[in-house]
Amino acid sequence: MDLKAAGINLNPSKSSSLKDIRFSSGLFTADLELPPITVDDSMAPKFLNLIAYEMCPDNTKTKYEVSSYISFLDSLIDYPNDVKELRSSHILHNLLGCDKEVAKLFNEMGKFLVPNHEVYENVINEIEKHYHNKCLTWIAQVLNDHFSTPWTIVTFLAAILALGMSFIQTYYTIYPMGD
Repeated sequence: MDLKAAGINLNPSKSSSLKDIRFSSGLFTADLELPPITVDDSMAPKFLNLIAYEMCPDNTKTKYEVSSYISFLDSLIDYPNDVKELRSSHILHNLLGCDKEVAKLFNEMGKFLVPNHEVYENVINEIEKHYHNKCLTWIAQVLNDHFSTPWTIVTFLAAILALGMSFIQTYYTIYPMGD
């Protein structure tokens, strides 16, 4: 799922809690806030140990938050470009070196997990609702492709103003006001 093409901007959340994932929809774009995460050599064993603890039969109070979080990130990360987007949004800090390694790491960790869908159900439903709204997606693509900088917006408005003035001048040339 290409979130940027659908007009969904990635932002780091203020806290580092795994449950602090929020989605807010605006007029044409939306914001997805994710807690910042540092990916290094010790991250995979830590998360895998936490997942193993969640799966213990003695642990009856678990809601499988870590499994759900890794599965959620796995759904966002498929390719090295996805890791690059998360890095450029200051959500993911890659200390492994290569974005391809990070993508592979999340894809392998999330492969056999059974997440609790209730943990991020609202966020996932809102993302899918925004993503499948063709009108919003089309407008977001146009804004992203053609109006990515303030200068393109100024240029577009100047062109519209010039066309409007040209139309008015042509109209009054053809139909002059009576003296």
